[in-house]
Amino acid sequence: MLYLILMLAAAAMVALYKFLPNRKIFICLCSVLVIVFCASAVIQIQRSQQEVISRTEIENIRQQQKIFSDWYAAYQKDIEHLDRNWQLFYSIVESLKTAEIYEFSTYEQLEELELDALDEQAKIHSFKVPADLSLECSELIWEIIKKTRAYVDAQTKTISAVRKAAAPENFKDLKSLNRAIKDITIRESPAGLFTATEVAAIREILVVPGEGVER
Repeated sequence: MLYLILMLAAAAMVALYKFLPNRKIFICLCSVLVIVFCASAVIQIQRSQQEVISRTEIENIRQQQKIFSDWYAAYQKDIEHLDRNWQLFYSIVESLKTAEIYEFSTYEQLEELELDALDEQAKIHSFKVPADLSLECSELIWEIIKKTRAYVDAQTKTISAVRKAAAPENFKDLKSLNRAIKDITIRESPAGLFTATEVAAIREILVVPGEGVER
């Protein structure tokens, strides 16, 4: 673009020099052309710089999108594991409610579930904010991690307390056991795990200009 402007300006100056009778007019016109050329050059350079910055920013956003997507996909697998544990817990509790006799196999199920829950708790407490994310995204992910840790702590505490109450050495009768389980679940069960606000905010931050938010 600059080369084209330069060639046109040179051609115009040659033509003006040949056809203008007054050199003062020629000098004035040349001055105007020089000013126009310089202004065009400055504008073109600024546009080029802006394009380079924009491409860099877009590439950075795309890299952060991938970092978050990879982290969130792994996170969701652990949340699914927590959900399965919780569903199994309530299935065991329901079987205790309808049991006619105490079955040691049910207690063994609780023992296995507790071990699995403790493993998942340790895994979730090892979660870290992924590197190379913006400060704002990192803070939001840290909020998700804190909420998830609180949730898994309450879930594991509930499962462990019920397992202890159902242990053979603590068992008296099914009615007393079910009453104890009810008290434990009311007192210790976690509130819902709500992270949609943080996830939506991260996705808003990581929108590439001109593109919509991925859902």
